[in-house]
Amino acid sequence: MGSVNITLANGQLGGTLLTNDGIAGLVVTGVTEGAYTVGTPILITSVASANSAGITETGNAFALRQVKEFYAQAGSGAQLYLMLVPATMTVDEVAQVSETAGARKLLDYSGGRIKLLGVLSDDAAVIAAGSVVTVTNGLNEDVYAAATNMAALAQEYFEAHKPFRAVIGGTSYSGTAASLTDMTAGGSNNRTAIVIGDTVAGKAACVGLVLGVLSTVPVQRKISRVRNGPLSNTGAFLATTALASVAESLPVIAGKGFITFITYPNTTGYYFSGDPTCAATTDDYSVLARGRVIDKAHVLAYSTFVQVVDDEVPVTTDGTLEPGFCKWLSQQIENLINNTMTANREISSVTCFIDPEQNILSTNQLNVVIGIVPIGYATQIEISLGFNNPAI
Repeated sequence: MGSVNITLANGQLGGTLLTNDGIAGLVVTGVTEGAYTVGTPILITSVASANSAGITETGNAFALRQVKEFYAQAGSGAQLYLMLVPATMTVDEVAQVSETAGARKLLDYSGGRIKLLGVLSDDAAVIAAGSVVTVTNGLNEDVYAAATNMAALAQEYFEAHKPFRAVIGGTSYSGTAASLTDMTAGGSNNRTAIVIGDTVAGKAACVGLVLGVLSTVPVQRKISRVRNGPLSNTGAFLATTALASVAESLPVIAGKGFITFITYPNTTGYYFSGDPTCAATTDDYSVLARGRVIDKAHVLAYSTFVQVVDDEVPVTTDGTLEPGFCKWLSQQIENLINNTMTANREISSVTCFIDPEQNILSTNQLNVVIGIVPIGYATQIEISLGFNNPAI
């Protein structure tokens, strides 16, 4: 008896993969309050859920303000991994690779879901707890040490295929922009950014606000994009001075590789000046947006090629890779990245090349080259404006 059998092919469309690009984490100075014990990582989705966990205006006003500013940008429902650390722990200690009670604890609690990590010290509380806060090169010197420590911590998680980008609060700003260290002068810490400036007068920095913006924009988008609209804050300060009184400092701060506020004539509200990392401008990942793009591509590439680990690989009679296999495997990752990123205009294009001439029988190593063409940014716009006489 004759018959016709039909089977459904799967995995041919190169579907998308959820990478949770906007999941943020925040480590900030605080105290034990109510049901919350300092040093405990939690996941919240609103200011109300932070309150329900025991973190309130009464005992943790400093930390809760950062949470409020995060949700003012991100909106209720956004996921934020949160951990308060005691004032006896300085910001550089929070970022130390060896400090199991610092940022590492929150990162591990999230199971690799955190893609954006904020760290902020309440310097006044740190001083009250008996530690010394020394201002060097325009900031609490521990901030610079924290950036160095964070580079090592981020590298470790990158190697574990759990990449993240960090934003550290540039606290205790001295008010003298010229004294700041130039983070663009040959540095290579492209996974860490430092923000200077706050929504209220004082010694802190608006880390929650930065995280809130980052969590809502696509990976390729700069937080300084004017079309994002003005920030949610109604005030902006450098230390204790309102932004309008120190506007001349803003280009200096931004030029030295820090995130800060900026305003534009005839445009209402406050904006961020840019999203630089602590790296030279010649670094491919000298801005957070470029770093976030490559982190997303990293996760996608890993999800594809981990499936091939110790799999059988076809070879030709001379021991090199079978060209058809190379083409097929290259197409898998190109399809995934194209459908997940190119289609959403997060990148311009992607190519994957697997050289069939490599002798995998001798090395047991498969070499793959993935090239990402990013999108560009209209950062500096030069306009020639004048009269035109059509009769001439």
